[in-house]
Amino acid sequence: MPTLHTFIAFALVSLGLALIPGPSTFFLISQGALHGRSRALASVAGIEVASAVRVLATAAGLSALLASSAVAFSTIRWVGVAYLAYLGLRAMTADHRGKASESEPALPDAGSSTKALRKGVLVGLGNVKMAIFYLAFFPQFLHADRGSEVTQILILGAVFWIIGLAGDLLYALASATIGAWVRTRPRLKSAQPRTEAVSYLALAGWTATTG
Repeated sequence: MPTLHTFIAFALVSLGLALIPGPSTFFLISQGALHGRSRALASVAGIEVASAVRVLATAAGLSALLASSAVAFSTIRWVGVAYLAYLGLRAMTADHRGKASESEPALPDAGSSTKALRKGVLVGLGNVKMAIFYLAFFPQFLHADRGSEVTQILILGAVFWIIGLAGDLLYALASATIGAWVRTRPRLKSAQPRTEAVSYLALAGWTATTG
């Protein structure tokens, strides 16, 4: 069990890290600003599922295996880049698809939140650098005389996850509020597909060039 001092230090550092925008943060902002609160919250759920998986993988030692294999690291990273690029290209054609279906009766997109959740999971897991970061970050707060390292990682991981969830919710809700205002402006709304495409392609480029 980590000490109180370790808890406080870890929580403060985690809070600072949660406030630093990363690929997942910009993904959440784009979902909230362009698609609204429900999609943003579903995306948060997906990102947090990925975060929980990384914590469990770190505790199980899988991140160490990933860190030792350049092939595995590169494979997962480039799969993430390809997925983000696919989302960008798909968003670029969304406007054309929308115009083609204007004559058809509008139906509620019941699966949009499910799709956003799935995208969040894939975007989160595709950011393989975070798995390596966990491997380097968590051991700084472990103490051999405080019991099982796996237990300590799981406890600290829960703290990190809760703080990350709070930060992601803040970004998602704020961006959804801004997006609601934008959608009342027809000229700005018409730029939505291009904006989404640029955001995905920028994330793909970021992931590709910072590996």
